[in-house]
Amino acid sequence: MAQRSPRQSFFSKSSVSNSDSASSDPKSRNGNLSKSQPRRRSRRSTPPPPQPQPVPRRDRSREPRQKVDPSRLESFDPLVSQLRQQPSRRPKSRQSASQPGKRPSQKATLTSVLPFLKPTVSKPQRSRRPPMDRVATVSPVPAPNQPVKRIRKKRRVSPMVYATRLLILGIGIGVISGTILSILNALGRSSAEANQTVNLTLEQQQNPNSHPSNTQVQPLQLTQEATDLKTAILALAQDSPTLKPGVFLVDLDTGNYVDIAGETPLPAASTIKVPILVSFFQAVDEGRIRLDEILTMEEKHIAKGSGELQDKPIGSKFTALETATLMITNSDNTATNMIIERLGGIETLNQEFLSWQLKQTQMQNILPDLEGTNKTTSKDLVTLMAEINQGKLVSMKSRDFLLRIMQQTRNRSLLPSGLGEGAFIAHKTGNIDTVSGDIGLVDMPNGKRYLVGVLVQREEDNPQAEELIRQISSTIYQYFDSSTNPVPNSEPSTDDPNEVQNQDNQQ
Repeated sequence: MAQRSPRQSFFSKSSVSNSDSASSDPKSRNGNLSKSQPRRRSRRSTPPPPQPQPVPRRDRSREPRQKVDPSRLESFDPLVSQLRQQPSRRPKSRQSASQPGKRPSQKATLTSVLPFLKPTVSKPQRSRRPPMDRVATVSPVPAPNQPVKRIRKKRRVSPMVYATRLLILGIGIGVISGTILSILNALGRSSAEANQTVNLTLEQQQNPNSHPSNTQVQPLQLTQEATDLKTAILALAQDSPTLKPGVFLVDLDTGNYVDIAGETPLPAASTIKVPILVSFFQAVDEGRIRLDEILTMEEKHIAKGSGELQDKPIGSKFTALETATLMITNSDNTATNMIIERLGGIETLNQEFLSWQLKQTQMQNILPDLEGTNKTTSKDLVTLMAEINQGKLVSMKSRDFLLRIMQQTRNRSLLPSGLGEGAFIAHKTGNIDTVSGDIGLVDMPNGKRYLVGVLVQREEDNPQAEELIRQISSTIYQYFDSSTNPVPNSEPSTDDPNEVQNQDNQQ
């Protein structure tokens, strides 16, 4: 019998044990019965078949040992050689990869060796933590998408560039500082104006009849007195020693003036209606009176003297504008009394006159004031008209209304009679027994403009007072119309003053 090699004896024993597996029970190395271990299957594999019942252990020592066929053992040689030549392969998935220190499973080895066994496909499981052998190492080489820092060399800047930069910076700081200072200055002015407005409002609340300080009449900007014109006017008054004229004249273009007893209080007569008209339009501007407001004539308003409303029945109604117009154009005393009552009475008007710095202009009685208790001066009237001309006491719209009404004054026997052709005048006359006067704003054809007020105090309705007013008006007009000094005109006017004088006579 041929001698067997150790390998052949090993495989012969294994084959014998396999052949007798049907008739004998397998045993473990320590002689105990080995339970059949189920194969590890993947999640997708079918459940394992039920385990067979353990078979009672048989005593193999008493059984006769079977002989192993050598030809059968030789049939396993190619398989053994194939196992030796087969290289170990790593699984592609991370879960099946062999880890150091861990024994590979028997199933994976048999599947790679025996091709007739079908490998079980198991779904790879993802692990949150990467294996230790796949931890990324820091590389000094930057990634392709990572920006590369470039180090630039500093360039030297010339002193001229530094100087230019400093100059631009200084200019910018200066501009910013100037802007800030201008803003602060404007804010300071606005706050001061606001405080002034608040103070004025408080004063108005304490005294409702008072007016803001910006509506006060400011002193005229007088330059120098026209002495030659003053001498000519005084020469006219010497012919009538019983007459006491009060004259005040101002050139609105140059500021030259003439003052002959201009601050002496004299009876106002109907010239007091000029400041009443100013107060009326100031109330219109403030919204206290509407031009289309209806005023009713009552018995207490009826006054004798000039005017036609005294002949109207009691209870007649007129608009406020119609009433104020009749007060000036026709010198209607009844219409004047209606306006005085509507404005708040005599005391209210006196406070307004005082707020306008008309210190010598006051009312004591309603019209007709035949006793001459209502007083004024020629300078007060001229100063008031100068402010009206500049639109300081009333709005420009009200100023136009006021001057248009004064241009329609019917009595043109005094100042208008001494003017040349083409001149315009807005004026108001006044006549009682003790005084005759006229106040007006004159526009000459050559563009000259001046204000003149003449009040002549007289005795017993002396007609020479009206004649003196006409001569003074003609002298002033010739003075501004020519370049040479005017010659006083002693000739009487061709106009008959008796035709229109009675319309303005308060008796």
